[in-house]
Amino acid sequence: MESSSPSPMKTSGFASHLVGFGIMAVFALTAGWLILNREYVVDQLTVWQYQPSTEVQSIATRASLTDQGRFYFYASQPQVDEASTFNDQCKKQEEQSAILGCYATRRIYIYNVTNDQLDGIKEVTAAHEMLHAAWDRLSDSEKERLTPLLETAYTKVENDELKERMAYYARTQPGERSNELHSIIGTEVGALGSELEQYYAQYFSNRAQIVAFHQKYQQVFNDLDARIKALQAELDQLDATVKQRLAAYDTQRAQVEQMSNSLNAQANSLDRTNAAAVNAYNAQVRQFNAAVTALKADYAAVNQLVADYNQKVVEYNSVAFSRSSLQKSIDSSQTPVAPAI
Repeated sequence: MESSSPSPMKTSGFASHLVGFGIMAVFALTAGWLILNREYVVDQLTVWQYQPSTEVQSIATRASLTDQGRFYFYASQPQVDEASTFNDQCKKQEEQSAILGCYATRRIYIYNVTNDQLDGIKEVTAAHEMLHAAWDRLSDSEKERLTPLLETAYTKVENDELKERMAYYARTQPGERSNELHSIIGTEVGALGSELEQYYAQYFSNRAQIVAFHQKYQQVFNDLDARIKALQAELDQLDATVKQRLAAYDTQRAQVEQMSNSLNAQANSLDRTNAAAVNAYNAQVRQFNAAVTALKADYAAVNQLVADYNQKVVEYNSVAFSRSSLQKSIDSSQTPVAPAI
């Protein structure tokens, strides 16, 4: 029996066109998604390629960043720099204002503050700059939604220091008020409304920790400022008292000198045979001696006040030096100095 070879299989031209169309559709959808999500794709590629240092990882952990917060943080390729490198990236806008960090060209730079009194300052700075990165990626509609909420939160905590900071930003970064409030409110202000708390929860697992860090190191500055103010008030009061007592002493000394001159004159003409005259003279001498004793006591008291004033000046200078050194430790444009011995 003769065998026949099997006929070759045939495919439908219609089916092959469908497959080709499907592949093209997938490519088209993928391309469209990439275009619409280009920013996210770039961020994701950056995060995959970025290798955070141990310190940067520790900062992210201590700052209580969520996965999303850490994603924006790492997408900004954060680095902790010493003064020389930091100053190249973060330019000082005003002489009296220290810069702790900046978000520039979509990168985060943090000044390496090493003062142990300011534990948490790098974490707060990192969180602040991360929120700039997050704001940078928000839609216009989301920014419009958040702005009145941020302004309301600002009015509840507005104080002279914060007003000056916002005035500084208005001078140096016009048009960025909402952006700056977004970072300040999120890292420095506790007990926000539920809507803002829910919003910030996407970036922080424990926002209260960041606020606590800020309050702790800010209190170091506040305590020194309060002590300086109190010492200045004490010095002013002591200065006024010393001047008043010196004036009274000078008046009393003039009176004693006048009494001395009068007694000397009487002594030259005193009739020592006249008992009444001698008794009267001796009574004046006793008054004079009492006045001299009182004058010496006043002199000692004034000297003690002067000594107290000078000691208070020493304390004031010591506290002022501590405050100045603390400020220098966060200012990359200055070099902290050791106190004189």
